[in-house]
Amino acid sequence: MSRSKYEIKAQKELEANGWLVDWKIRPSGFKNPRGYAVDYFSLFDLMAWKPYMIRFIAIKGHGGVPSALRKAIEDFQTCDHVVKEIWYYRKLAKDKRKNVARKEIIE
Repeated sequence: MSRSKYEIKAQKELEANGWLVDWKIRPSGFKNPRGYAVDYFSLFDLMAWKPYMIRFIAIKGHGGVPSALRKAIEDFQTCDHVVKEIWYYRKLAKDKRKNVARKEIIE
């Protein structure tokens, strides 16, 4: 399974703003190695880093954010320098060709 176009778009946006971005490599083949989680903590697609701050970001497409994922991210405990975010993409009402990210910080 390859990365989604939304993950790649989010990575480019973050890197343009000076963040170092990392993601988990999806294993090739028909089987994942035993115990390998494709996402960070099985919740987040990207990890962005700047000195003294880390952002864990879950990326979703047009399907919206499942309530189970939102609850799991809300319940995930972090320290002061870590921010949890959900980004989901939607089409603009005026121009259906443009995808816009809605960025939400989860407390």
